[in-house]
Amino acid sequence: MNKYFVFYFGVIFSLMGQDDLLDLINEEPAAPVPVTATFKATRIVNSQSIELARPKTLEFMILHRFGSMKNGVYDLFGMDEAAIRFDLKYGINDRISTGAGRSSLKKTYDIFSKIKLMNQSNVFPFSIALFADIEIETLKRENKFSDKLVNRLTYDTQLLMARKFNQNLSLQIMPTWVHHNLVKKHEDAHDLYSMGVGGRMKITKRVSLNADTFFPVGERDSTFVQSWGIGCDIETGGHVFQIMVTNVQGSFESAYIENASGAIADKNLYLGFNITRVFAI
Repeated sequence: MNKYFVFYFGVIFSLMGQDDLLDLINEEPAAPVPVTATFKATRIVNSQSIELARPKTLEFMILHRFGSMKNGVYDLFGMDEAAIRFDLKYGINDRISTGAGRSSLKKTYDIFSKIKLMNQSNVFPFSIALFADIEIETLKRENKFSDKLVNRLTYDTQLLMARKFNQNLSLQIMPTWVHHNLVKKHEDAHDLYSMGVGGRMKITKRVSLNADTFFPVGERDSTFVQSWGIGCDIETGGHVFQIMVTNVQGSFESAYIENASGAIADKNLYLGFNITRVFAI
């Protein structure tokens, strides 16, 4: 009797186990849950962030850098000599945005695109985007060779890789390639490589502390200065307001990556701000 009893319940438990196994086999894998708001704007300080313009929206951005603070009150800490940039970008979908901008520094125009390749989620540890930009400097030049269109062009390419570790901390690295069609001296390199690093630390619900810098990879001449910027994001309703201090006045890629000039020791620094406004289309 006992052995039949054991055999009966053994068969029952075996059938129950088979049902559980079939349920596991037939169960569809859970959809990835994407991580959002790694950064609050499409710029960290000077540099591009992993964020794109939202789908079907126009994003208008004003990037304003005052002049150097080295002359103190005489120039009102740089407010007499400003460089300004406007750019307008459109979110085609949740993976592609494109736009154009104009900077007063060297009267530079540029067109750019940013493509999201991977998004951080519960199954992938970080986000990846590709940024590409073409700049054209339109300052008047007397030399006919340098005045040619092809010799006014600069190309910038960046791979942006970012991770949001928690609600308060996000970090990003930016392998970068800048190509100048025309260089100042024959011995200067046309192709320049660097590694950018940026981050965001949340302080309050609407305020964060941001910083970025670019480390040169390879040789640079003795006049080269490594760029950096420190600032904060302030969310105010329909736009993000960013204020910063940096050692570079230009706001387009080749300017803030390769043409920093300021140093803390001689007070050659620049105050600035970015304002972003989003319009639904």
